Amino acid sequence: MLIAIAVLGWICAAALATWLVSLLGFFGIGLIGVTTWFVGSWIDLEKEGTVGHELTPGLYADQIRAQQGMSRAERAAMRSEQSLTRRKAQFFKYLGMGLTAIGLGGFLIYQL
Repeated sequence: MLIAIAVLGWICAAALATWLVSLLGFFGIGLIGVTTWFVGSWIDLEKEGTVGHELTPGLYADQIRAQQGMSRAERAAMRSEQSLTRRKAQFFKYLGMGLTAIGLGGFLIYQL
C-alpha cells in the first residue's frame, strides 16, 4: 500500500514537472531547480532532528535526553543515518543548483 502511494506521488510530481516545463520552458526548469535546491537545503538544516516551535519548548530538550540515553550502537546507527541523509541532501542541492543554472541560463539565452 505504501509503495502504491509513493508511486502515485512520483507520478503526480512528474506530471506537474512536465506541465510546468511545457508551460514555462526553460524558466520552468529553473523553477524546479530552485524548489529542489530549497528542499535539499531545508533537509540539510534539519539534520539533527525536529526543530521545536515556541509552542513546544520542551521538544529539543526531550531529543537531547533521548540521545543521552542511547547506547553506543544506537548512537553509531543514528550518526550513520544522519551521514546518509546529509549525502542525499547534498546531492539534491547540487542537482537543484544545476537545474537552476540550466533553466535560467537557457531562459536568458532564449530571450536574447
